[in-house]
Parts: sequence; C-alpha cells; structure tokens
Amino acid sequence: MRIGIVGLGAAGLRAAMALEKAGAWVELYEARTRIGGRLFSIDEGAGTLYEAGGEWIDADHHRVLGLMQHFGMEPVPSGDWPRKIVYGGKHTTEERLWSDALEDDLRVEAAARDLCAQLRLPPWENTDHAALDLKTLEDFFREHTRSERGLWWVTAQYRSDEGDDPEKIGLLGWLVGYLHYLDRDPDVMSAYRFPDGSRRFCERMLQTLKAEPQFDKVLRRVREEDGKVYLYFADGSTEEFDRVVLTLPPPALEQVVFDRPLATGKRCAVEACRMSPVVKLCWQFDRPWWEEEGWDGSMYCDGPLQQTWSAGLGEAPVLTAYLCGAEASRWIGEGDPVRAGLYELAKMFPQAPERFERGWCHNWVTDPYTKGAYSQLAPGYVLGYMQHIAPPEGRVHFAGEHTAEWTGFIEGALESGERVAVEILESLSVGG
Repeated sequence: MRIGIVGLGAAGLRAAMALEKAGAWVELYEARTRIGGRLFSIDEGAGTLYEAGGEWIDADHHRVLGLMQHFGMEPVPSGDWPRKIVYGGKHTTEERLWSDALEDDLRVEAAARDLCAQLRLPPWENTDHAALDLKTLEDFFREHTRSERGLWWVTAQYRSDEGDDPEKIGLLGWLVGYLHYLDRDPDVMSAYRFPDGSRRFCERMLQTLKAEPQFDKVLRRVREEDGKVYLYFADGSTEEFDRVVLTLPPPALEQVVFDRPLATGKRCAVEACRMSPVVKLCWQFDRPWWEEEGWDGSMYCDGPLQQTWSAGLGEAPVLTAYLCGAEASRWIGEGDPVRAGLYELAKMFPQAPERFERGWCHNWVTDPYTKGAYSQLAPGYVLGYMQHIAPPEGRVHFAGEHTAEWTGFIEGALESGERVAVEILESLSVGG
C-alpha cells in the first residue's frame, strides 16, 4: 500500500506517523521549502527566536501535549495574566476590569452556556437551530451587552480567538466550538507554547518517519483511475498511489483540478470555508522595557494593534502584535508595517521607539498557500456545508484543521491526521 501525503504541516506529519506505524509505505510532498505549514518558527540567530504562525496550546489539547511528552519536550507556560487593557486612552488590567465590561462579559458567557445546553454534536445535526446558523457573533454580542465598552471588550477577546471580526463569524459555528470550553478552568486557554519553537516539534515528528520529504512540490491535478490515484505537480512530475491524503487548506484545494470531479457538497464546502485574515507584527528591542514597568507585554487595546504579547522564545526580547479581520487586511497596505506598528505602540508606550532594534511583518492574508491563518465558520456554514468538508472522495482523503472538531487549532490538525489514518486503515480491512 503506497500512500501519498500532500502538505507537511501538523496534519500531514501526524497522518504519516500513524500510517507508517501501521506498516504503510508513505511518500511526503510539500509546496513550501520547509515543513510545518502554518507552524513557522523564525530563528534570526543571536537569541532571536519567535513564532510567525501558530503558537498557542490550550491545557486540554491532549494530542499536542501528549506528543510533546513523547518527544521529551516540556511545554512553556504562557504566564500572560493579567493582561493590560487599553480603551479610550485609559489603562487597566483584567483583574481590575471596568465593572460594565465585566458584567457584559459575564452576560455573554451565561447566554452562550444556555444556548450550548441545547446543542449536540456533530454540529450539522442541529437543524432545529437553523436561526443560530444565520446569525452572526456580532448580533449575539450586541444582544447581550449593555455598554459600548463591554461590547468592545467581548469583541476584542473573541475576535482574537476566531481570527476575524464578529460580523464575519456564524453564531452556531462559534457555539459548537464553545462546547469544548464549558467545563474548562479559566486558565486553560492559551496555557502553553512550544519550547524552542514549533519548528522543533515538527522536526521531531519528521524524525520518526522513514519517508523523506520532497519540497517545492505544488499540486496541480489529481486523477483517480483503475484503483490508483495519480498526482500531477507543477514541476512536471507525476506520482502514482493507492491512496492519497490532501492536507491543503481550502484556498489551495480550490486551485487543484480533480479529473474525477469532487461531489457537489464537497466542492461547495471547500469554496465556502473561509480563512481568517491575520498579520503578526514582531519587534525586537534592546531590552524588555515592558517588564521594567511590571508588565509582561500582554495587552488588548482599542487601537489598530488589537492584541500584543511577549513573544521571545530565546534570549532576545520580542514583542508581537496580532492583527486580524478588516484591520489586518488594511495593515498589509502600509508601506512599512513594522514602523507603522511601532508608531501606534509609541502612542501608548513612548519609550518603545528608543528601545527598538529591528522588526518583521508576517502576512498570512495573502500567503500563496493558505490565504489566511486558520479556518473560520461563517454564517450558514455549519448546516449548509460542514458535514461535507472531511469525508473522503474515492481514494482521496482530506485532513487539516478545517476538517476537525477542534477547528482552527493545532490540536485539530493532529486530530485530522489521526482520523484519515484510521479511514485508510479501515478501508484496507474491508478490501477497499
């Protein structure tokens, strides 16, 4: 059994691990010149190490944490509470949150819990809640907040989680994701990061494999005929397999020609699955001036920078700003996004420019292979398309966080890799 895996992010690497362990012959292909996909550690040398892509691990992401333990990697606690909050020129912290914002936050949480009690999994079976699938997250927030500051506060938090503005997020999709959080302690979210960067985590997965990755392999066409799957790459090469796993994000899948056309439901689901527009601005300073002020660098603000945190995984102090939604799309039009972001930072912290050394902008909005950072569930997606995104088409299987229950997370990427391995192995047991 020869299996081709296209896309060597967390999903593809995890699928390869499971399939090789079961005795399959696996071949690995990646369009980029590196493994990891949207896990992308930047090592500039001299102690400058940070994440340009996926970064955070929740304390209940047991697949990620289990693999890290298997590899002897100790997760790094985030330690980002209480965050600084800046709104209307006033500064406070999460532990001293304004009472109107706190009350609105609690109202939104209570309303979400009430609605979640009526829902079930899988998400697309909630056909009796079609009205929720047509509403947006912004509609929900406006319905359950009473102050402008409270509306801003809940928007700031959940916009960051979803990677887009609440008016772009479907309420039902958000609620079925919220089901994961119902029994959580408050400190579970974004509890850990990878030691020495996510690149090391991906390298450890690759090191468990016999297969050698092939890079610069952009998939153009898939043909299934006479019990075989043929992959055609942009470099002119063609490969033949018994089964294929595609972990490409939806925008990349849309660029692939399937000679045996995808089923209508699958094709529509791929087209309807949106990606979150995200930009990361990263600044290196000569010293961590924020720590000198008794602040760990974590902040939500009502300005363009939206959210920041101390991102350095090496000795060099690095601060990251995370921009998403319309603001991220606007920001990539700046002539010098790093300097423009530093200017905005200086409005709140005048000492920042004099400590600045160098910076970087990581634009996922126009990334040629993803067109965004991670998938999001738009209004109408759950009941209209979601059930069609993951199932195989003939001998072609689909993985990636967009096909998982843990949508949008590294945990979901690993989940999907394990799922497709089971699909393929079960098909063998019945002679498929």
